[in-house]
Amino acid sequence: MNKYARLAMSHWQRCSPRRVRALEDPTAFFTDLGEEVQAQVSDLARLLAGPDPARETYREKVARLRTATRTAEEVVMAQLVWTPAPELTLAEAREEWEQTSPTDEALVSWAERIQDCPDLMGSTAELEDKAKTWAVTPEFLTSLVEAEIPRRFLAENQATMAEAATLRFLREVR
Repeated sequence: MNKYARLAMSHWQRCSPRRVRALEDPTAFFTDLGEEVQAQVSDLARLLAGPDPARETYREKVARLRTATRTAEEVVMAQLVWTPAPELTLAEAREEWEQTSPTDEALVSWAERIQDCPDLMGSTAELEDKAKTWAVTPEFLTSLVEAEIPRRFLAENQATMAEAATLRFLREVR
């Protein structure tokens, strides 16, 4: 199994465990996928690198070839490995996403840590980043931290959390 096969297997096991379990022979599948990726990377890298320019130094050639290979890897991996499976329905993709994404409990833990040590709150920019990550407003996070019992606050605002989860899912699927 080459490096591309190992990367694909690791990624799919983390992001699409149901698909991996459904494979009849995962080792053969990822071995074949890795070989296909390798072949396409080699072909595309050759195309991107082009012919050797006149008076090119050894270092320039190495840099050109490495750049071509890295670019080819990014393109081919994006097409064959990182993209979600087209055979998954939106509901199946959502189910897999829910199995692998952080739960609301992580947000509760964060709020409780802030309550225990208010100095951990960080700057406004950090709060805005966390809000963007969780697809909620900074005010929502501030209210969560200020709530007497953060878990209860989230339970009372379950509709907001469900909408935020949908936004996060759609952001990752695109």
